[in-house]
Amino acid sequence: MQRTLRILALACVPLVVTGTAEAQVVADHNSVALFEQIPGEYLSAAANLRMMFVDQSVGGNISEGLTCLGYESDTVAPSSCKSYTHVVPEFSSPPSEVTWSHPGGYNRSNWTYYGWPGNGIPPELPCASGADGSWSGYVECFIEYVDANPSAYDVYGFQLSYLQVMPGTNIASTTTGYFVPQTRAFDVADVEALEARHPNRVFINNTTSLARSIGDEEATDFNDQMRAYVRAHGGYLLDVADIESHDPWGQPCYDNRDGVPYIVNGVVMENHPDDGLNLPAVCPQYTREAEGGHLGNPDVGKIRLAKAFWVLMARIAGWSPAGSTGAPAAPANLRIIR
Repeated sequence: MQRTLRILALACVPLVVTGTAEAQVVADHNSVALFEQIPGEYLSAAANLRMMFVDQSVGGNISEGLTCLGYESDTVAPSSCKSYTHVVPEFSSPPSEVTWSHPGGYNRSNWTYYGWPGNGIPPELPCASGADGSWSGYVECFIEYVDANPSAYDVYGFQLSYLQVMPGTNIASTTTGYFVPQTRAFDVADVEALEARHPNRVFINNTTSLARSIGDEEATDFNDQMRAYVRAHGGYLLDVADIESHDPWGQPCYDNRDGVPYIVNGVVMENHPDDGLNLPAVCPQYTREAEGGHLGNPDVGKIRLAKAFWVLMARIAGWSPAGSTGAPAAPANLRIIR
């Protein structure tokens, strides 16, 4: 089967950059291995930061992973935290992917997950906008919430899900997308203005979650645009898409339009013809869904993302792993307690 790797021409991506480029910190699939290296003082400092993030159901899966790591070890964690076998044996992962041990666990009690309004995922973010499910509405909702609650948290973040990068969306458009300042939509310029209004808070950028079928051009374009933006603009990036689209061995995963049938217990769940493109998608090791991308059973994906989340929060708290580049300066009054 011959497939073509699709490469985005980043020079064509519109970027909104305020000032000069600053240091960036990116937590991606290579960062998961750093989890075990976080020094105790920075685990404590990260745990003491008040953080909120808002997302749809995959964000809930990530939150579940963070709660799992709150147990002292995988041995005492519930079974919903440590499954590594897949219903299709070739998609199982090494058991080491869901093992951890830390006295008292990794405490995420100061980190709050919200669902977007209208999604039925409690607790819903209390804002009047965003219920239409559009990416612009969600950005407006996030901005509205932060402006109304500027001192509730030290770190704020929102993620758009694979539902916002489905085929046909305009989120990556070079004329009406997220990275194009507009008067009729909420976009990156509005987020930058929000950050300027609250200079004593840290804001986390996110790539989107992915699904087995998304893997698509919109998702690939938007996520590449987000990475390019952070490289130019500086700041913090949780590269969820990169983590989801690399298997536990670091190999890339692509969409299910590959001409390879997905068979569960003798039943063909999907068998899409090969479209000849390699578009990054969530690895089958992290989901049992034929088209979607929810994480869990096996639990490898949500645990890997939770570990990367801890790495990023430790970096925000001031940790610099050996060989890392400079991190953005944290606001002077950020509540970092070591």
